[in-house]
Amino acid sequence: MGGCTEWCLLSRKNKMQTNSLLGGIATLALGGVFVGSTIFNIHLRLQGWASGETEAVVLFVIILFYVGAIIGSFIGAVLVDRLEKLALSRFYFVGMGIACILQVIAPTTIIVIGFARIIAGAAFGMAYLIVLVHGGEVLVRELRGVTMAAVNYILFVGILSHGAISPIVLSNYAVQPVRIVGIIGAMCILIAVAIGQFMSFESPIYLVRKNRDIEAIRTLMKLRLETAESSEIRLAYADIKSMLQEDSNTSRRILADGNWFPLLLTSMGKIAAVLSFNAAVNHVRLTVLDKVFNLEEYSISAVIIGAFRITFGIVFLFTVDKYGRKPQQALSTFLSGTLLLAMGVVYLITEHVYRNAVLAVFLIYDLIACAGVTLVPDIHLSEAFPTTKKHMSIAVVLMVENVAQVIILAIDFWYDYTDPEIYGPVLLACGLPMVMISVFLYQMLPETAKLSIRQSRAVFARNAEVFKSDHKPDCDSVGGRSH
Repeated sequence: MGGCTEWCLLSRKNKMQTNSLLGGIATLALGGVFVGSTIFNIHLRLQGWASGETEAVVLFVIILFYVGAIIGSFIGAVLVDRLEKLALSRFYFVGMGIACILQVIAPTTIIVIGFARIIAGAAFGMAYLIVLVHGGEVLVRELRGVTMAAVNYILFVGILSHGAISPIVLSNYAVQPVRIVGIIGAMCILIAVAIGQFMSFESPIYLVRKNRDIEAIRTLMKLRLETAESSEIRLAYADIKSMLQEDSNTSRRILADGNWFPLLLTSMGKIAAVLSFNAAVNHVRLTVLDKVFNLEEYSISAVIIGAFRITFGIVFLFTVDKYGRKPQQALSTFLSGTLLLAMGVVYLITEHVYRNAVLAVFLIYDLIACAGVTLVPDIHLSEAFPTTKKHMSIAVVLMVENVAQVIILAIDFWYDYTDPEIYGPVLLACGLPMVMISVFLYQMLPETAKLSIRQSRAVFARNAEVFKSDHKPDCDSVGGRSH
């Protein structure tokens, strides 16, 4: 009870830090709906805008979202160190708003849908990078894990919510699913704008880099609900100054100064997350569960999986800080990969699998997968890189993630999932690499729970010197501030 009370008090005291991320997180939730419309939608070809089009054209329009996401993340990487977060948020708010409006206006016109998807992708990619950068810079060490894991959780809420919308394409309703997404998205983006405009605070790290030290101190006080410049604030300020001084001696090239290693680790974590949740694996699971429940007209398998994953996934948000990121990610990746391997072998041996066994295994798979393989990589992205390389490094890792989704989607798109013979190879192709990656991550990942952002990027770089200092600010370091 004491631990829960202590966490609630800590969360309340630092609520302005999480509030600063809410506008971007809301945008990610809407972006998740666009992701879900492709990798979590077995009725994609039945939508109005895809009617009468060749499969190659439909696939091209789908991929435009991921192309936009890659472009948006690199634009964000260039701008995030030049503009304040509040100004940047207006770019992705407007972009996502335009995409939603276009879907409402012309839900059956493929050119409009393609344009909407690339704009939404760019807004999504920019918001994703900015939230990761901003979250890593404003959150205290005790809340960084749970809050950054919540970013991915909310993204999944958006992805899985499309599972409740897509069955409409098989119903007798005249309204198009993309129009429903557009209407809901337009309303949500207005809320996100209001939140972003009135509850956002700039990163103290950004302010110190711009020689606005007095403003950085005041922002630290606001973010931590302090009325005076306490010793905790002075310590945080001194830690930021030390970190930026250390990083100023490093190159901006993302492969220099040993930065290739955290890049490799975070990329492998993202690839494992893609392997666990992609169009191929999802199509197998949704198709099989539809057969289990004899759902010939309405596919509610996505709703079942979504409700299960969202319900139990929230529990694991609160374990990444308490028990550590490394064991949670490695174990989740290993066990979920093992389950895919096991089911793949079963489907290679026989097409007839006991109904209750299939349901149990796939639900257990979601329970294990949501425990860490998809939650933890975003935490590591927010804390793994030095400030001089952080923005571009995150953009590169997000590009790896999006390219991996596109590759699997492009291969998966031509499969006929009414044929059980492909289930085994698909599950094996995703499960085996996950098991291999889990072993690599367990051996190589550092543990960053309860470390400051300065210490976290140091352990990823294997720089032990940071821990030899006592981090105590002196009068000169705190008193010599720039206006």
